[in-house]
Amino acid sequence: MIRTLIHASENDNLYIYDHQFRLSILVHPEFRKAYEGSPDVHPYYLKKYEYLRKQGFFSKSKPVNFGTVNESMIKNNMAEVPQIVFETTDFCNLNCTYCALGDVYEGFDVRNQKKINTEHAITLLKYILDIKHKSKKNQLYISFFGGEPLFNGDFIKQIVEVANLLKSEKEIEIRYTMTTNATLLNKYIPFLVDNEFELLISLDGNEVNHSYRSYRGNKKNSFEKVIENIDMLQRDYPEYFINHVNFNAVLHNRNSVKDIYEFIYSRYHKIPRIAELNPCDVSPNKEELFNKMFHDKRKSEAEYIKDQSNHLPHEEMLQYKELTDFLKKYSINYYVSNIIDLFPGEKKYLPTSTCLPFWKKLMLTTNSKLALCEKVSYHKLTVGEVGETVMIDVPKITRQYNFYYEHVKEKCQQCYANKSCDICMFVMNNSNLNKLDAEEFKCEGFHDLGTFDRKLHRVFSFLEKYPEDNLSITENVVIV
Repeated sequence: MIRTLIHASENDNLYIYDHQFRLSILVHPEFRKAYEGSPDVHPYYLKKYEYLRKQGFFSKSKPVNFGTVNESMIKNNMAEVPQIVFETTDFCNLNCTYCALGDVYEGFDVRNQKKINTEHAITLLKYILDIKHKSKKNQLYISFFGGEPLFNGDFIKQIVEVANLLKSEKEIEIRYTMTTNATLLNKYIPFLVDNEFELLISLDGNEVNHSYRSYRGNKKNSFEKVIENIDMLQRDYPEYFINHVNFNAVLHNRNSVKDIYEFIYSRYHKIPRIAELNPCDVSPNKEELFNKMFHDKRKSEAEYIKDQSNHLPHEEMLQYKELTDFLKKYSINYYVSNIIDLFPGEKKYLPTSTCLPFWKKLMLTTNSKLALCEKVSYHKLTVGEVGETVMIDVPKITRQYNFYYEHVKEKCQQCYANKSCDICMFVMNNSNLNKLDAEEFKCEGFHDLGTFDRKLHRVFSFLEKYPEDNLSITENVVIV
C-alpha cells in the first residue's frame, strides 16, 4: 500500500512526501510525534497533522489508472518517428571482455559476421520519408550502429548518398550519428566531416583503463590505434572535433570515474558519458567474471568528488540528475509541464517507461528485422521486417504491448515510482520478462517504501547542500 511518509535528510530535517499530491513539506519533529501517535505532542502540531489528514494526506493513495495502447497511437508514432538506426554489421574487430554481445551475456541473437541488406535499408528509409508527417521542425536522425559500423563503411556511404538526394525532395533535414570504437576512423574522416556526423567514440580512459577493448585477432589492446585516430581527427579538423565529437566510457574494475574524466578531459577537453556494466542477462557461468569487473558508478563518483580538483561538472553528478528527475516528476513542479493534469478527470498512465513502438526510434537489424532500439535484444521483441516492402503488423504489436501491460500493472500499483518509472520491460532479465504473469516476477526498478525512503534521503540531503539547484533546475529544466 502506497501512503504518505515522513523521511529525514542527513541533517536530520524532516519532510512529508505525499505520493498522490506530489507534494513535499518541511515539518517540525513534533509533527512526527503527532503522526506516530505520541501522547505528549504539542497541540499545535497535533492540529496541523489532523488538518492535513482531513485534506487527504496519510491515507491510502488512490490506485493509478493504467491505460492501454491503441493502434492509432502506434500509427501516429510511425509517421513521426524521429530516428532510424541501421545495424550496419553484427561484426566487430574488437572483442571487448564486457561486451553486451559477448561471452559474459546470454539471450542475444547469434553473431554471424553479417552485413545489413542495403536494398532493404533503402526501402525502409524511403518508406519512413513517405509517411513522415511534415512539421515546422521536420527532422530525421539516421544512426549507424554495430558491431563496429565502419567495418561496413561502404553501406554508410550509400545510405548517406541516397538520404542526401531524398532530403531536398522531401523537404526534411537529415542528421547523421554514429557510435564507433575509432579503430577504423582514419579511413573515413573526410567523409564523416563533410556530412557533419555526430560521433560518439568509445574510450575507457588511459591505456590500462582501456585494456578490456582488445582486438579480436591478436588480442592486443586497441588503445594506441584509437588514440592515434582521435588525435588525427582533432588535429586536422579542430572545429568539427569541438562541435561534433563526444565520448562514451564503460566503468569497470580497471578504471574509475576519476580515471575516465581526467584522461578524456585533460587530453580532449570533453565531458564523457559513463555507463556501468549491464547487470541483466549475465550468463550463469560468467557471474564471477562479471562481479569482478563491475564497478559501482555512484561509489566511484563519490570518491572523485572528494578531490577538490575534480573535472566533474556539477550538472553531471548522479545526485544532481536524481534531483532533476525528482523535481520534474515527483514534485508539484510536475504540473508546470503537465498543467492539463490539474483539470477534472483522472489521468491515465502506461505501466513502466517502456517506449511505445516508433516513439523514439526504429532499428533495422542485419537480419532485416525491425526492432525497438539497439538496447533491446531482438529476440525479445521485433515490430516487423523489411523485404521488398516494409511489413509492420500494427494490430499484433498493439495486442503484444497490452498483454505485457496487463500482466505488469499489478506490480506497478505497489511501486512508489509508478507514475514516473524509468524501467523498460524489454531490458529486464530474460527470466523476469518470462515471469510477468507469475507471483515470482521481480522488477529491478521496483520502489517499495524502504527503497523510496532512501531515494528521498539522497535527494533532500543533496538539495540542502545545494539549495540554489532548486531554482536553477525549475527555471532551466522543468519550465521549458
